[in-house]
Amino acid sequence: MYRSLSRNGWACLSPCSSRTVSTYQSSVSYLRQRHHASTCSARQQTSCIYNRQVVESTRSCHRYYTTLTDQYNARVARGELMEDPRQLVMLEKLEQIRELLDAYEPPCSRSFFSKLFSKSSSSEEIKGLYVHGGVGCGKTMIMDQFYDTVHSRAKQRTHFHDFMLDVHERIHTYKSSMSRSELRMATGVDPIKEVASAIASETFLLCFDEFQVTDVADAMILKRLFEHLFAQGIVMIATGNRPPDDLYKNGLQRSNFLPFIPLLKEHCNVLDMDSVIDYRLLDPKPLDLPGGKAMFERDDEMVDNLFEHFAGIGISQAKSRTLRFLGRELKVGLSHGTVLITSFNELCKSNHGSSDFRALAKTYSHILVKDFPQLSLKQKTPMRRFIIMMDLFYDRAVKLVMSTHVPITQLIDLEATADSAADDLRMLMDDLKLTLEEAKAMNLFTGEDELFSQKRALSRLSEMQCNDYWKLPHRPGTLERGEISGDDSSRVEK
Repeated sequence: MYRSLSRNGWACLSPCSSRTVSTYQSSVSYLRQRHHASTCSARQQTSCIYNRQVVESTRSCHRYYTTLTDQYNARVARGELMEDPRQLVMLEKLEQIRELLDAYEPPCSRSFFSKLFSKSSSSEEIKGLYVHGGVGCGKTMIMDQFYDTVHSRAKQRTHFHDFMLDVHERIHTYKSSMSRSELRMATGVDPIKEVASAIASETFLLCFDEFQVTDVADAMILKRLFEHLFAQGIVMIATGNRPPDDLYKNGLQRSNFLPFIPLLKEHCNVLDMDSVIDYRLLDPKPLDLPGGKAMFERDDEMVDNLFEHFAGIGISQAKSRTLRFLGRELKVGLSHGTVLITSFNELCKSNHGSSDFRALAKTYSHILVKDFPQLSLKQKTPMRRFIIMMDLFYDRAVKLVMSTHVPITQLIDLEATADSAADDLRMLMDDLKLTLEEAKAMNLFTGEDELFSQKRALSRLSEMQCNDYWKLPHRPGTLERGEISGDDSSRVEK
């Protein structure tokens, strides 16, 4: 019996039923394929079927598409990119993965007879890719090019921090769905395994931007989560700033996190981009906007004018709006449609967390911010909120307009940040009565991750002032599982 159709094109049927699932349009033609349901886990009592191209067709037409390298070279020839040999190496490795994905059937998608008689080439594990390097070296751009050319809907591209928020929400929802008696009886039930199975039923390809582990709650579950994901055939592509051995460096209870590192290396090849060039900072062109830019120094009036330009109404006609999600209510600034105008104090000095910024990024395509001061670690909490906000806004292609106290290249005082991190370390050493040698032996936090995050935020802020970024469509994402429900224009609060 038909149960549901997930957002990524998988159909879920009861174990004993069989239905024909229509495929979707690929880049070449319409293909159709019949699948039969196979039993997944006994607990879920569902089976999962792919909506994708016929495997035999892709094998017989192995290179019916333009290669990633050819696409890249064409952009170089048009003057859109500067050729970088490190980027070409990454492209070649992703091209190999893309070819293997064309004929790939993860374990969850194959029936009993398919598993019994399939050729080894379609059942062998595909190793993913973990790429690390400096800010602005092109890691995310190349990964996005790869993702856009994978011919399947059963794929997901997301910011890693956003993904882990979703995992924790799913775990909470799973536990909340069980009664107290069920919780007492469910001694052998692993919510993390159930969540991993649900994710594997939606996608077989996970592409993560900014794979960075800073939260102890994430660190404690990563090994178990990805152990189950990899076991179900998930292929992972990820970009980050640290090599695997340095992930969650100096983090709390890191010994519990360490088993994840060999697991990551086992299922992903590792590539070091090792580039000192930040391409986002090279030769920015004026924006096709009134004023020719989206960052203004002490010009709140220009921000008001741009709100009218985007929203089609004056700021006096804008109204407040309440977003409701996960049992929370969020009320920030004034808005009309998908355009929001607010201030730095409302965004970064109020008690907002990652889920709040994610809700804003999913709801609003344009966010205009007034009265933005210079930041350093002397204002630790607002600074960290700003970094999280920038990552989530960038990932959703939110168009950001700001009136700042200083030029954007000076928006974060990196020297003051480094001094503050050193002061924090000295205070901690004094509190613990440690010598410098003892502190080094304990590998105490030096602020390196924080400094990198700040540099990344400035780099992305520069890219967000380019026409290419402004041409990107807003990626609001799915609003499933009751994640967000806001007042529409006819019911906004006065």
